[in-house]
Amino acid sequence: MLVIDIQTALIEAKPYAVDNCLSVWQKAITTCREKNIEVIYVRHNDNELLTGSHGWEIYEAIAPEVDEKIFDKHYNSAFKETHLQIYLDSQAIERLIIIGMATNYCIDTTVKVAFEFGYNLAVVKNGTTTFAEREITAEQLIQHYENTWNGHFAQVADLEEILKED
Repeated sequence: MLVIDIQTALIEAKPYAVDNCLSVWQKAITTCREKNIEVIYVRHNDNELLTGSHGWEIYEAIAPEVDEKIFDKHYNSAFKETHLQIYLDSQAIERLIIIGMATNYCIDTTVKVAFEFGYNLAVVKNGTTTFAEREITAEQLIQHYENTWNGHFAQVADLEEILKED
């Protein structure tokens, strides 16, 4: 499972349905750990999320365990200049379950890059969030991206449905 950019500053900025997302994220992470599905964290670094700052930290409620991997990135893609693909391939990981934020930036880019790399992808339904963009609500953005990914780039479903196939 890839847990993308669930960082303190982003959560404190109150993205759409953040409380529901936190519940979905906590359940997904706990379930994957119980089923021995590796949980891998991806953390964004930029001018607003400065390395080492409080806001840059992975949000405490979904924090990684001591032995879980964290890949730091500087781009929307979890793969660009991170060695994530090298690690996944070294572990023979072919299926990725994705949760996190922001739906229309880092999640979308990561889904499409991972698809191009040949990974079998699933995005947990209601497991991503974002902020409104100009005249488009966050809810509309999430719905649009879930519809775009599903059946084209990834399976979009509840975690229980995703895990039935594993």
